[in-house]
Amino acid sequence: MAKTRGLSESELLRAVILAVTGEDGDADQPIEPDAEKADTARMTVRMPRFLMEAATARGKVKGMAPSRWVAALVQSHLTRQPVMTDDELAGLLASNRELAAVGRNINQIARALNEAFHETERVKIERLAQLRDAIVKQRAAMRALVRASQNSWAADDGAD
Repeated sequence: MAKTRGLSESELLRAVILAVTGEDGDADQPIEPDAEKADTARMTVRMPRFLMEAATARGKVKGMAPSRWVAALVQSHLTRQPVMTDDELAGLLASNRELAAVGRNINQIARALNEAFHETERVKIERLAQLRDAIVKQRAAMRALVRASQNSWAADDGAD
């Protein structure tokens, strides 16, 4: 029975005991990151060569060392949050800078309106539309980046 599930006998026994005692209820719940335990610890994982080769190949695609890719995969699975690569983080930071620039433009417009509210011609409707379009574009880019990262770490759990 253990072999059909891809488990050793001791792993199956542990799963049965946890199921019977009800201690496995939180096993599928995402964990919350703990800043106090954010320091890294070393773990050695043994796996068949074909899995190691696949992990190496997938890590290379993401620009990561195999160990970093496996760690990110585990992190993504346990937290149910995407793990951003360096390129993805750079994209988010660039997008954040763009939104900050838009915010500064909005502050300048608000200041101009407050100084001379009777001179509404100073604020062109077209300029406000450009700001709105820039915000929409940046938000869409950020959503697409996060969605792509989530999808790249997602695993098919077999649930239909």
